[in-house]
Amino acid sequence: MMDKENNTRDYSYTMHMTSYFGGETKESESKTMFKKPNMIKSIVTEPGKENQTVSVSDGNILWSYTPDTNTVTKIKISKTSELTKNDYTNIIDDFLNDTNVTVLGVENVDGRKTYLLETTPKENDGDYELIYKTKIWVDQETWMPLRYETYNGDGNRTMKLEIQDLQVNTGLPDSEFKFEVPEGAKIVDLGEIKPPEKLSLEEARKEASFKILTPEYLPEGYEFNNSMVYNNSQFSPENQSFETVEITYTKDEAFISLAETVSTNQSSDSTIMDRGEDIQINGIDGKYLSMGKTKLLMWKLGEVNLSLCSSLEKDEMLKIAESISEKA
Repeated sequence: MMDKENNTRDYSYTMHMTSYFGGETKESESKTMFKKPNMIKSIVTEPGKENQTVSVSDGNILWSYTPDTNTVTKIKISKTSELTKNDYTNIIDDFLNDTNVTVLGVENVDGRKTYLLETTPKENDGDYELIYKTKIWVDQETWMPLRYETYNGDGNRTMKLEIQDLQVNTGLPDSEFKFEVPEGAKIVDLGEIKPPEKLSLEEARKEASFKILTPEYLPEGYEFNNSMVYNNSQFSPENQSFETVEITYTKDEAFISLAETVSTNQSSDSTIMDRGEDIQINGIDGKYLSMGKTKLLMWKLGEVNLSLCSSLEKDEMLKIAESISEKA
């Protein structure tokens, strides 16, 4: 697959994605074009909407058009950015390293002959509400994945991703990656966006606009590693800005991640967490979700939405959450 990718100059395809989270089916379709070394174009269409969301990068500037607000954002791509990194080989590499892989056979997908692979966790050490088993159809000619399907621990399908009309090395012209601003659209120039820096807790407290909450209890051996502050206020649509502080604690290779978010728009897409278990944290309603090794706990204190993520057992997760207080 890596050898084939090294000889690929450009490709294009249409991707159809269907999710089945929370008893609700959602669909979307996107058209993607990629040309080495770093040109990419994506056009996303959602059912019921005539207008399309467009992202185009020529390797130097990333343009994004949001039709709902008729707004174009312009971002200068930093040298450290990986926005256009071709990562399907990395995804497969992760599957090979982190899961048990079985070849189920050969099947035709969109007129192409593929190898059908099935992956399952190497260690069955938890509940798998979202993804336990994954099926991947790999094209025998191009060695690119043409379809993914994920299944939860009960065997129910949670997501289907299909790649259609795959075209490889057709000589895509550079003109495909030149963006034209729609008539009347507002342009927001964000300059160069750099990844957030890793900060000490004291530095994060100075940068954040709200009081950062920290746990009084941590399992033995876990220590503070870093914190990061994200703020989208400079480019978010009106009344949709948020600020997030992420604190990471580590013990050898294990980690605990605590994310705290304050948003001007309290509505959020909680479809995934709808599958979680209802729990109580110091009398406050919350949600707990196990995804195999990864466990997720979500609740709210005042204006702050909290999300705790780790590989710890449920009792330890709750103990950490219960030690977090607005008064601390």
